Amino acid sequence: MSQSFHINAAPQPILLDHYRDILRQHGSNASRSPMTLLNKFGRDELFYVPFEHMNLSAKLVIVGISPGPKQIAMAYEAVQASLVAGFSDELVLKHAKQHGSFGGPTMRPNLIKMLEFFGIHQRLNISAASELWASASFLLHATSVVPHAAIRNGKPFAGSFQEVLRSEPFRISFERDFATTLPLLPRDARYIALGPTPLAALDWCAEQDLIRKDQVLGAFAHPSSSGGSAVPVYLGKRIEELKPRDPVAKRGWLIRDAARMSRAVEAWDGPINCVAA
Repeated sequence: MSQSFHINAAPQPILLDHYRDILRQHGSNASRSPMTLLNKFGRDELFYVPFEHMNLSAKLVIVGISPGPKQIAMAYEAVQASLVAGFSDELVLKHAKQHGSFGGPTMRPNLIKMLEFFGIHQRLNISAASELWASASFLLHATSVVPHAAIRNGKPFAGSFQEVLRSEPFRISFERDFATTLPLLPRDARYIALGPTPLAALDWCAEQDLIRKDQVLGAFAHPSSSGGSAVPVYLGKRIEELKPRDPVAKRGWLIRDAARMSRAVEAWDGPINCVAA
């Protein structure tokens, strides 16, 4: 980590007021446009995403790398509708997070599938994982290592945690918008990473005493459609059953991560019986 980094607990800065009129007028058309550019250095760009809302009562924290195009568009659409409806800023940002976080036709269903496979919903004492984006949204805090949209060479960033630290725009957002917010969350919350990069970031934060090591359950396979066969392999499909050219066949870490998750959930001291539907 850069020597300039100082760990001072603080909420993510709320930037909605600066982009209010842009989002109200342009909605999703403003995503990844010059109108919403936050920072740029070399090949790396950072664009505003209205995910500043923090759920300070969360019992589960799910961490991605950075919001993807579908999530950004859904969040912008939710903000535009909320602003037109005259909602308060708090509700505008809450609706954006609830509607857009890990949204999309593939990502959220895959995420729900993995949550239920490990019985996370039972540990949270709810009847279905889908409730985390509905009636039980008060239990979930969704965030990312880089909470605003990280773009490298015109494409969504998908690199390592070390690459985040070496990139000025991404590192600044990681420090300001993610790392320093963790001490504000409940000490009994549990963390799930979506892939190796968020897991490395969470393990680093645990080393810095921003969270406890036992709060980090481990990593899911990344639930996006670009993950291909990753979710089925993570949930038990044998790598030998994949086609020879399937890139997931070389991701043995998926099996190791699934084993770590299973052990961590078993050790989680929480409810094990779901409530009545």
